Amino acid sequence: MSTIDTNMGRYCLKANHAGNHIKGTITINDEGGDQLSLQEFDEHYLDDVVNNVIYPVTGGNREITRALREQMIKAGFNQPH
Repeated sequence: MSTIDTNMGRYCLKANHAGNHIKGTITINDEGGDQLSLQEFDEHYLDDVVNNVIYPVTGGNREITRALREQMIKAGFNQPH
């Protein structure tokens, strides 16, 4: 079971690979660290999390999206196909 709890700039990503689902939350924080928004997700694959959750929440920021995807891979999440 893979787990990630990471912060990158204003974004905080927490997720667990629970069986055949990746469940977690992504939050946007203000400069002081207070939470501005929170989105829960339950996706089947790593690329679904990246494309359906991380990319839209970051406003299409490809660098942050790519960096968070790399952190998820390092934490043991993988794309099965």
